[in-house]
Amino acid sequence: MILYFSATGNNKYIAEKIALETREKPVSIVDCIRNNQYEFQDEKLLGIITPTYFWRLPRIVALFLEQIKFSNCEYVFFLASYGTTTGQAGAMSKKIMKKHKQSFDAFYSVIMPDTWTPVFNLNNDAKVNQWLSEGEHQLQEVINRIRNRDVGNFIDKKVPRFIAAFPSSYMYNTERKTRKLSVDIEKCVGCGLCEKKCPVLAIQMVDKKPFWQLDECEMCLGCLHRCPMFAISYGNGNTSKHGQYRNPNTKI
Repeated sequence: MILYFSATGNNKYIAEKIALETREKPVSIVDCIRNNQYEFQDEKLLGIITPTYFWRLPRIVALFLEQIKFSNCEYVFFLASYGTTTGQAGAMSKKIMKKHKQSFDAFYSVIMPDTWTPVFNLNNDAKVNQWLSEGEHQLQEVINRIRNRDVGNFIDKKVPRFIAAFPSSYMYNTERKTRKLSVDIEKCVGCGLCEKKCPVLAIQMVDKKPFWQLDECEMCLGCLHRCPMFAISYGNGNTSKHGQYRNPNTKI
């Protein structure tokens, strides 16, 4: 079983490709949480696939790992996707597992387009295609290692804990504030897709317009990238200039 968290399709695609080539099943971590599924037994292969947010694990994945229990599983791996660096995502997952006397057999990473558009411009097709091409190559190497049941830490682009500390704690907590998200009511058609797809149910449709009912969310920007009218923006206005992104190889 391949468990993944994905807002724009990058990690869903990784999970689907690994599952296809290992004859496993991809399952959303959000679905596991909503179905209260945290125990996994007798799996030949169990994988956790997550994006890297602010050089760390997304909160939703960290909380999931705090509760997950697996037993009698033949091979368990962790994979972090990243745009610039994996930061301390692998170390963070290892620490959580150790606290609960569990462990991963292997740690992997795959580069993917960085969808944090307050900074990264996804209108740059050349850069996006470079990310995707490099990621495809890395993913195939990871699949080969998984097939061989390799053991070890194969994560790229790590940074020391003291360097990752500021973005992984203070910045992530600050940037998660939903007051930074807004909707252009002239563009919004009230389809409700943002409400339906929000992993933490932070959005409620009020008078056919999205209203962020929680003070903070995962800040996956799934609502921004999935909006069919590109009516949602974040922060200082860069996101409206930097475009939307959904992985072209899967449906999200």
